[in-house]
Amino acid sequence: MKLAVLGLLAFAFDRAGEFISRLMPYRERLYRLALAQLRNTTDAEDAVQEALIKAGKSAQTFRSESSEYTWVVRILINHCHDVQRKVSRRQKREVTGDLVEQKSTQIADTRAQPEQNIELSDMSRHLMDAVNELGQNYKPLILMRYFEDMSYESIAEALELNTGTVKSRMNQAKTLLKSKLEARGIGGDYFG
Repeated sequence: MKLAVLGLLAFAFDRAGEFISRLMPYRERLYRLALAQLRNTTDAEDAVQEALIKAGKSAQTFRSESSEYTWVVRILINHCHDVQRKVSRRQKREVTGDLVEQKSTQIADTRAQPEQNIELSDMSRHLMDAVNELGQNYKPLILMRYFEDMSYESIAEALELNTGTVKSRMNQAKTLLKSKLEARGIGGDYFG
């Protein structure tokens, strides 16, 4: 009996390893998506690692109803949302503490990790700031569509939504994004 269980475990680990190795070519795309979502290189790297580990552990449950990439994107987006909720909770706790101490800590963190400060042109910075203000219903749509060039159907699969819902939310997201950019003095004529 023990030999059979060990055989099943070995098969499961082998299948998970094979599954993860098939996902490795997507690692850079997943990282870009996580970085755009989290805006922190360390958190993005951790999120990709976690998503790949979760995908490997759940390899036996993958039913091929969507592509492997779409499936792991869903896992990654969910994990990014979890990270953002934790950061939000932590920031709320810090606000109740000494405000001066919090600001000095943030300044020290920024100076301690200059490699995390990605230099962007003013336009790129305004665009990313506006995208990051969209919230969890719209931000992933913009990131997947325009940063990862995913189809509406793939986005719908990744977010477990109807394609019509994705198209509707995408229109709302674009309208919100346009108004946020206009508030920054960047009009529609800037994009041609």
